[in-house]
Amino acid sequence: MHFCTSSLPGLFIFAMGIVVGGAAGGNSFPVVLSSVGRRFPQGSKRQSMAFGIVSSTGSLGQGCFLPIANTMITNMGWKWSLVVFAILAFAVSPLAIFLRTVDQTPAETTIVDEEQPEKKTADQVDNVSADSASNSEEANKKEQLISNQPQTIKAALKEALTSVTFLLITLGFTVCGFHVSFIATHLPAYLEGHGIDSSLAAWSVSVLGFGSCVGTVTMGWLCTKFRPKYLLTCLYFGRVVILAIFIWVPTSMTTIFVFSTIFGLLWLSTVPVTTKFVGDVFGFRYLGTLTSITFVGHQIGAFCGAYIGGLEYDATGSYIRMWYASLALGIFAGCANLFASDKSLRWHHPQPLKEVDEST
Repeated sequence: MHFCTSSLPGLFIFAMGIVVGGAAGGNSFPVVLSSVGRRFPQGSKRQSMAFGIVSSTGSLGQGCFLPIANTMITNMGWKWSLVVFAILAFAVSPLAIFLRTVDQTPAETTIVDEEQPEKKTADQVDNVSADSASNSEEANKKEQLISNQPQTIKAALKEALTSVTFLLITLGFTVCGFHVSFIATHLPAYLEGHGIDSSLAAWSVSVLGFGSCVGTVTMGWLCTKFRPKYLLTCLYFGRVVILAIFIWVPTSMTTIFVFSTIFGLLWLSTVPVTTKFVGDVFGFRYLGTLTSITFVGHQIGAFCGAYIGGLEYDATGSYIRMWYASLALGIFAGCANLFASDKSLRWHHPQPLKEVDEST
């Protein structure tokens, strides 16, 4: 991109659209979260928290680097700013070695069984007195373990791509991409149209990122308490409420930063919850592959949000219809996740397996 000029638009499209876009998609959340998730027992509380914490770092980068980039462009120009960021990307690239594939930690390692008597409490030992109850419990465990045998990638893809649940999750995540890209791309221009200084408008997007740091970690924790489908439903309906208030109240510095802070809590909070939802239903063995497919939907929505927003503004000089479209899509995404089945396809018994105290 450093060598692109107005006389070489094709080079700019190749550099920005294909090279940068491909690189951004190739090292995004599905790759990182699936690698991190394999280091924790499937479906465990620690895994959910890890998804939230790792997702928050992406938002932290948005919050920190947007004002830094704006300052660099002002003082150095956009070309040299890109060179500096390219050097930074090259410098951190060796850290990817830590994302190597490791053996997945299975959920059954957390089952309290007879091979771990030291982890049973005295009350549990006293309560196991009836042979029939013990045999029934052991049979259920064996049935769960048998039904959780390793699955082939072909079978996993067929199962997901023919599932209505997977389609609904992907459509909901597509709406997330639409919201994120439309707001990140066009919110500064929208605010400038309402008389807000461009530097302050850029800061509003940065505030979204900082708010998202808190939101993603919080959602990772809430995944340990509530079912992901209900969390996603609340997230999308919450976006609808916040967007509606923002559209219909007078625009001021107060409303801008209140909106950025609150909407930031819902910004990328869908990432750990969607990842957990896919894993709970379809298993964690091919979580990276399956979440990558949902991320394709997210990026399609992102393209539509940025591109259609530009077309709409060029045609009408207003973003109002895009805001209303965002409201309608948010309602659709909330309903899609609400009606998606969260019954696990990896176990005959969808109830969560009993876990030992992880502090022992």
